[in-house]
Amino acid sequence: MRTQKFDTKRYGKLLLKALPRPIENEEERKRASAVIYSMMNREHSPEESALFQILVGLVQEYEDRTVQVPAAPPDEILRYLLESSGMKQTELGKLWGTSKSYTSGIVNGKRPISKAQAKLLAQRFKVAVDLFL
Repeated sequence: MRTQKFDTKRYGKLLLKALPRPIENEEERKRASAVIYSMMNREHSPEESALFQILVGLVQEYEDRTVQVPAAPPDEILRYLLESSGMKQTELGKLWGTSKSYTSGIVNGKRPISKAQAKLLAQRFKVAVDLFL
């Protein structure tokens, strides 16, 4: 496997375009999340990988400070987390490897969340597995 050289000029241009900084409000979180989502599910150059990691870290730090997870049934918690993160059901289905209808059934409380799905959700949203079981 050949390692690509890190191009600081290209990285600087990416930083100028994205302007990453600590996130202070929901509008800034949405802006950073839009850049993250545009970079998902594709190969990255070393410079893009560095920017991606920075943006994900900034969004996670903001969400850790601001997202309040309510005490509610697992499907309500899931819907809340999906809405607050901007994650779509199709992305959730890809995370789980499930069909649209199966994923919709879980999100709408018609199907239970499995232990394996709960673990994936806990990792993705940085919350306790118990919220989904």
